[in-house]
Amino acid sequence: MTGNFLHHRIADPHSLHHRSMDSFKKAHLEGHNELHKKIQSEKEDQVAAASAQKDKAESPIGHDLAGLTCADHGGPTDEIAQEMVYWEDIPSDSKFKSPIGTNDTVKKYLTFEPDGGGFNNIRMALETIVVMAHAMGRTLVMPPSQNHYLLRKDRDKFRTHFSFNDFYHFEQVGYEHAGLDIITMQEFLEAEAMTGKLKHKETGEVKFPPGNRTDWNGQDPKELKEYLRNVTLTPLDWTPGQCLAAFPSDDGIEHFDELNSMMEEVKSSKPFPRPADFVDKPVPVDAPPLERMKEAVAGQVRKLCIYNKEMQDAPVVHFMCYHKMRVRMLTHFYAFLFFEDWRHDLWSKRFVRDHLRYSDEIQCSAARVIAAIRERARKKDPEGNPAGEYDSMHIRRGDFQYKETQISAEQIINNVQKELSSDEGGKGVVFVATDHQGQPFFKPLIDKYDIVFLKDFKKELEGVNTNYFGMIDQLVASRGRVFFGCYQSTFSGFIIRMRAYHAMRDESPGWEDGIIQNTFFYTGEKHKNIYQKYIPLAPPYFSKEYSTAWRGINSGITELESLS
Repeated sequence: MTGNFLHHRIADPHSLHHRSMDSFKKAHLEGHNELHKKIQSEKEDQVAAASAQKDKAESPIGHDLAGLTCADHGGPTDEIAQEMVYWEDIPSDSKFKSPIGTNDTVKKYLTFEPDGGGFNNIRMALETIVVMAHAMGRTLVMPPSQNHYLLRKDRDKFRTHFSFNDFYHFEQVGYEHAGLDIITMQEFLEAEAMTGKLKHKETGEVKFPPGNRTDWNGQDPKELKEYLRNVTLTPLDWTPGQCLAAFPSDDGIEHFDELNSMMEEVKSSKPFPRPADFVDKPVPVDAPPLERMKEAVAGQVRKLCIYNKEMQDAPVVHFMCYHKMRVRMLTHFYAFLFFEDWRHDLWSKRFVRDHLRYSDEIQCSAARVIAAIRERARKKDPEGNPAGEYDSMHIRRGDFQYKETQISAEQIINNVQKELSSDEGGKGVVFVATDHQGQPFFKPLIDKYDIVFLKDFKKELEGVNTNYFGMIDQLVASRGRVFFGCYQSTFSGFIIRMRAYHAMRDESPGWEDGIIQNTFFYTGEKHKNIYQKYIPLAPPYFSKEYSTAWRGINSGITELESLS
């Protein structure tokens, strides 16, 4: 897979179907009889089907939108791979366009800098940026391939310059969605910078990229970042945790003013909403916007980030990541973005679930490991555990700043032993995802459980870039019967969100209320069971996942279809 991906200019099956239907309607209005209409419709359906097959063969989508096929990725079988699937293909969602920017006569862009932290911080910021680009009706420009923090292992064996298309199927995201246009940085610079359209925002002088370079893949992006900061609008006051980025249900500045008035009404509430007000008492997903805003801002946020006229008029809006200035999108998209229309809000959450998921290569690698773990568990207890169930943990050590999580292995055992299973031999299989390589630390756990790590599955991971191992760790851990994560870890957080998605798909007990069964933190009783009830947003928003990310998100699909 290369660092670039195709810009979705190709006609897709949806558009072909619409053209066929337009042709049919014309025939109907011209008064053809019923028999002719039937014959004509059948012919058009056949043509559309043939064209769709041709486009599918030529399109950039090389995988199943609603499932997972691993034949091109070293296995396993499709039957085994299906347990990875939590995403859905909802055709009506692909047609939805944001009401903002619908009247724009020229193309406008959103550019951004990846977060400078670990991959899960990078992932969170990416999700937020992608949803914002759609909300603003702007073309999303993907950064060039580059080094990322902690993704530089085994550089003598594997690539260490990555674009986001190496981790996700962005060729699908751009191709599949009518409301989101995605291009590469090279395409953007060739179309806008090299044609003299980008000007220094202070002097008004036309500025070309450093060295007139348009292909920055694999290059140090420092000069490119400085260039983009000088020729774009950079909203430094869009700070997660300090404001809520709110989008109205209609285009026009006056509708943004209405949202500000709504925020003033929330601020006048006595007392101001608190997260505790919503524990196990969530606002309905289709509640009026004022009620949903109260829950969204509870505890901290008291103002809105408004996509004002200056931002709307800007040809390019650029979101920086500059730690010294505390400018970064370190937040969950659902904690920072508020949509007046509840259907738009739920669409954004389905969109991230269904399309911003790890690539097939990564998913299939994890599926092979999971199959091997299940076989190990099955052999240990063939009668008592025919499904090969295993438990999982994420134990975070390293340089983690939250010292209260740095507990001993003996303390961990004391906190988890009630929930973790044991087979007839007394040692159930437990998969441990970890950044800690010291075996002495894990000895008490190894003595009590049949502990396995990702490094134990070299055969299943042969040829896989080791920089993908963190993502594979997450996927394998997400399929454990019981999971224990590390409190405040964004790595554990995404495992928990994927477990919630699976719970929805499986309709596990409590799923309708946003509850995730058998999902805990090992770091102490205070936080151990928080996912056994609905937990509302609360600062610091980035450090864990919240029930609003998955609760009820499949609601409103039919209602949204009427807007598409």
